Amino acid sequence: MARESTVEHAQALAPGPCDGADAIAQALAALAASARRELRLHAPRLDDVIVGNSVVVDALRRFATRHARNRVRILLEETASLLQDHDRLIALARRLPEAIQFREVEENDRGARDLYAVADRSACLLQEDVGRHRAVVAADGPRQNAQRVERFDELWDRATPVALWSLGL
Repeated sequence: MARESTVEHAQALAPGPCDGADAIAQALAALAASARRELRLHAPRLDDVIVGNSVVVDALRRFATRHARNRVRILLEETASLLQDHDRLIALARRLPEAIQFREVEENDRGARDLYAVADRSACLLQEDVGRHRAVVAADGPRQNAQRVERFDELWDRATPVALWSLGL
């Protein structure tokens, strides 16, 4: 079951380090709140303590329903535990299939240890090792974020869509 955060609302997005699962969840929620049209998230797997956090799921819901063209794209290497560990996120994606989509990276593109999330091309959350709850909200410029977006889009185009309905309930 997803862990609930003791903090009810996402804080404003601020560049700098995020130590601990709650701090990373708050930063991811703030990143979603700051996005105007697109949120891209790439990870080897989703950490239910972070992405399953109610603050994050609620922020993704608000972003996805704010405008009909808003999109959340989640690219993963391991999708087997999606239903088991992320029931709230899967339920949200099933309700908003055009707005929230999952894909699984091709075999040749696997091996990442990092998580990154990019809001539009303007802000980025980087977690170098998904096994450690340390991340940073990057104050990178548009060039670095454009490179991340380009890499994400290349992987996305080769990736396999995850059929959420076939995961069962």
